[in-house]
Amino acid sequence: MAINIDTVYQTVQALANKEQRGYITPQEFNLFANQAQQDIFEQYIYDLQAYKRQGPNALSLGDSVNTIHTKLNSFLVLSNVPSGTDLPSSSYYGQIYLGQGGTRRALKQVDPDTVTDLNSSTFHKRGFTDAVYFMDGPKNIQVWDKTGQITSGVKVERLNIKSPTTCYWGYVVINEQAVYDPSASSNFTLHDSEQSDLVMKILKLAGISTEDQQLFSAAAAEDGLNTQEQNK
Repeated sequence: MAINIDTVYQTVQALANKEQRGYITPQEFNLFANQAQQDIFEQYIYDLQAYKRQGPNALSLGDSVNTIHTKLNSFLVLSNVPSGTDLPSSSYYGQIYLGQGGTRRALKQVDPDTVTDLNSSTFHKRGFTDAVYFMDGPKNIQVWDKTGQITSGVKVERLNIKSPTTCYWGYVVINEQAVYDPSASSNFTLHDSEQSDLVMKILKLAGISTEDQQLFSAAAAEDGLNTQEQNK
């Protein structure tokens, strides 16, 4: 579900005007809105790459990875993995899936030693009821189950665009006032859970632009609280 641009615009204006802190023009709002959206999107990628470098240990981070995957869902497409090993070109890879028996299952990432144990021990084979995969290089994977390596039916999520589409608060001028025009507007592409974060980041950018330290500090403090809540 997209975040309505007018909802964010009205919230930003209400908070900016609180205690007579000023008015953000539509042109300024659109500039700040796109910068804030891009910053949030890029943070997704940064966080996921950080988790990815931890390999299978990232699973110990609880729901953090799954939460980011959910927020990135609208930016991902499912692609085939040729020969079950060669990942397609992309700046980011999401969940690895295996299609078997008409169903698609998400695969668990393990370290290579786990697969070695699987191949060499009857005891370990009994404990494996599903397929797993490990990274075999920056652009390669290996998928295994207790019967051996799997080279067909493997798919991977990947980003199909570099960034969110441009958002825009469109308007018409009536009685010298900017009035919202839905037909000339474009909503945010981000997950709807990011609405509060967008508002605060836009206010921070507005505070920097107007050199309003009080506005910037208030927005930065609220933004920090939002980040803490998301990381719990």
